[in-house]
Amino acid sequence: MLTAEQRSRTLERFQQHRAAWLTNAPLRALYGQWYRRVAAALPPPELGPWLELGSGPGFAREFIPELLLSDLVVAPWHDREASAEALPAADGDLGALVLFDVLHHVRSPRRFFEEACRALRPGGRVILCEPYISPLSYPVYKLVHEEPVDLFVDPLALDPLTARAMAAAPEKDPFDSNQAIPTVLFGRRRSAFESAFPALEIRGVEYLAGPSYPASGGFSRGPVLPFAAWKVLHAVESRLPPALFRLIGFRMLVVLQRR
Repeated sequence: MLTAEQRSRTLERFQQHRAAWLTNAPLRALYGQWYRRVAAALPPPELGPWLELGSGPGFAREFIPELLLSDLVVAPWHDREASAEALPAADGDLGALVLFDVLHHVRSPRRFFEEACRALRPGGRVILCEPYISPLSYPVYKLVHEEPVDLFVDPLALDPLTARAMAAAPEKDPFDSNQAIPTVLFGRRRSAFESAFPALEIRGVEYLAGPSYPASGGFSRGPVLPFAAWKVLHAVESRLPPALFRLIGFRMLVVLQRR
């Protein structure tokens, strides 16, 4: 149960991100590209509603108007309040679940995936766009980003958030996180995930976004480069072989399908 202070702080964070979005052209370009990839991975709308969890500032609506937006803390642009660990849906009710920068904030990924198995129709999909911890991104996420990185966790444990995060906020804050969770879960713990959730087929894991991502400055800093220079960097990056992003990527796109 979130406190009034946590709700107020979360809404303030949403507004800060919306303000940063308006002034950061590289960030908008990157997120637009990623949301278009998410849109391309969605199943047919006839399968059932598409629900985004942890919609936060609500950027998805600009790129996928049909997507229902939700969050633990409801803002005016959200359609409903929802928790990833207790989905507001009947069994087999949903066609897709979209989590954009959300899985690494979920206190129990295991509970979320159990709920996804329950709520998705056969053929329905979970689409995740998350931080990726590569050799290049690790020092940036570890030393520069405000969210913790702990690669030595079991993401399928009851609570894989770092001890530091939990010690600082025993009452779960919506922004508590461990950025390494998606990398570990669909990397060295992939076979454990497949054993735990045989109903979810891993349809694809892609690695995206090289140095152009930190050069955008994210939501907490301004762009490192002028937009014209950033576009050159991004154009060069877009011509690199996909396999190279296993080493230099900052993001990952994971598509799961309900069998």
